[in-house]
Amino acid sequence: MMPAFLIIGGYGTVGSQAVDALRKFQPELPLAIAGRNADKAMAAASRHSNVLGFAVDTTREDLGLPAGQGFSGVAVLTNDLSTHPALFAARHGIPYTSIATQLNHLGPKLALHAKWSSQAASLILDTSFAGVLILAGLHIATRFEKVLTVEIGALMDEKDLGGPASLADAGDFDETPPGLVLSNSNWQKPEAHQATRKFSLTDGTEYTGTSFPSVDIPDIAAAINPVSARLDFTYGVSPGSRDHGSPSVEIVYEIDGILPGGQRQKIKAQLSHQKGQTALTALGVAVAIEVLAGKVTGRPVPAGIHMPSSLIPVEHMVTRLQEGGASFN
Repeated sequence: MMPAFLIIGGYGTVGSQAVDALRKFQPELPLAIAGRNADKAMAAASRHSNVLGFAVDTTREDLGLPAGQGFSGVAVLTNDLSTHPALFAARHGIPYTSIATQLNHLGPKLALHAKWSSQAASLILDTSFAGVLILAGLHIATRFEKVLTVEIGALMDEKDLGGPASLADAGDFDETPPGLVLSNSNWQKPEAHQATRKFSLTDGTEYTGTSFPSVDIPDIAAAINPVSARLDFTYGVSPGSRDHGSPSVEIVYEIDGILPGGQRQKIKAQLSHQKGQTALTALGVAVAIEVLAGKVTGRPVPAGIHMPSSLIPVEHMVTRLQEGGASFN
């Protein structure tokens, strides 16, 4: 029997929804929910079949887990800066991923991943909505022969900031300088007048976002080689809150390029989830775990450092998004 996939933070806001999604997508995949509180972990596990619950101590290299307990992978869904979970996975030769968004949190883990890259797989899921923003954009871009410009605007509802990890991300975002933009094939630090951009949703509602410092645009750029690309992020009143009293999350893509027939066209598309950003992020986490567990391709993930675009099949992500309540407009 396959060992359980360890989810640290599996009883949190995103984690609990990710576990729900995994029970739907992969009911036979054993899971282990872990966190600082053993009672909460075991209570969360008891609500599902084929799920264990453990206390975890990330100040210890062995994570305080029972000796001899095997795992098939590790996912960290908290804002814990410890590299011990990544080291634990590397030493056991099992896949690892985590979802901290801030670039300044990546350094210690990247150094560790690089050292152990020949022995274990690491998925850099420290992106917006756990890889969803990237892969949805690549899905839209597939209709082009050559992509020229990618402009993405992301709206999170100001009342939908999620649990402690998401709240920490929001606080850091307010204090972080604008992210790099790709302009005419050159990466640039935006000047003051370039740091923000107005974008509108498909219903015409306009927002002003700030260039977001993340690995989302670098991963998209590496995958499809556009001439220019940027991601702008903002908090505000979402269409879900405005129209139904329930926060939604909205990501609008404007992609300009050359179609296979040679015509130039600009496409505007929007990805929405009426249950908000935590639901969308949980779907991204669930897909990443089923991929790392070998349940999508039917074979183990090769050792090395992987980005969402290079490891997660785009159309599989799109299918799971639709099954999980997200919609494309």
